[in-house]
Amino acid sequence: MIEHTRSAVAIHDKNLRYLYVSQKYLDEYGLKDASSIIGRHHYEVLPDLPQKWRDVHQRALAGEVISAEDDPYVREDGSVEYTRWECRPWYTEQGTIGGIIIYTEMITKQKEFEHELKKTKDYLETVLTHANAPIVVWDTSLTITLANQAFSSLFGLSVEQMIGHRLLEFEQYIPLQHRNALYLQLGTRKAIDAAEIEMAQSDGSNRTLLWNVSPMFNPDTGDLVAIIAQGQDISERKKIEQEHAGQLEELRRWYAVMTNREDRIIALKREVNALLKYEGKAIRYASVEDETHA
Repeated sequence: MIEHTRSAVAIHDKNLRYLYVSQKYLDEYGLKDASSIIGRHHYEVLPDLPQKWRDVHQRALAGEVISAEDDPYVREDGSVEYTRWECRPWYTEQGTIGGIIIYTEMITKQKEFEHELKKTKDYLETVLTHANAPIVVWDTSLTITLANQAFSSLFGLSVEQMIGHRLLEFEQYIPLQHRNALYLQLGTRKAIDAAEIEMAQSDGSNRTLLWNVSPMFNPDTGDLVAIIAQGQDISERKKIEQEHAGQLEELRRWYAVMTNREDRIIALKREVNALLKYEGKAIRYASVEDETHA
């Protein structure tokens, strides 16, 4: 059972000589094999053990059970290992302390991962805080886990008022036709590029945003972990486009009016020419006759 425990295990006698070590212990401390250390003193095998651990060994030999989480262990070369450990006495059949058992789990990689994760989270939060574009992240249950002020202000709320709430609680801000199409796209768990959505504001006005949505998957399992969406406010652009469209339509109407007016004038000139010809007189508007024969 000792070999199958998650921790590295070493058993020492009262003089701290090795009686047993697990393979995991050998691996984590970079030791060759058990036969090379059995019978040798603990501090001879690992001379860089800090004084705090040596004190723990003496306390355990006196009958205490001591443990620690995330305990840094500085090696001779200056590198730092993080450990989770427990040190306890073991007893002989007569009930006396025969030595100590040390359970050690190296959690350096876990700590490094946590550190990188925190750096990434801090960076993302900094980006979120200072970004002018609305950004929101939600999990697989559609619960908002991260958002910035630019996003929460779309609903007249603070970031704190949005975290932990579900997206469905804010669906009334999106027109029904956009809402159904959005849910349909989100259901595919695929990225959404440049989805134009008009959103109602708490003051009764409307804003148009261009949204890009990206799912994030666990690289090991392929499971969906979260979804991040970033918006771009294009309300001003849409307003300008509508104004330009109105101006263009006005120009078209004027062009139609002017074209019809010119056509009527040409027709009238031709009628005058026809009357003059009938009376045997010279025509007055030769240009319109040329257009006729062209």
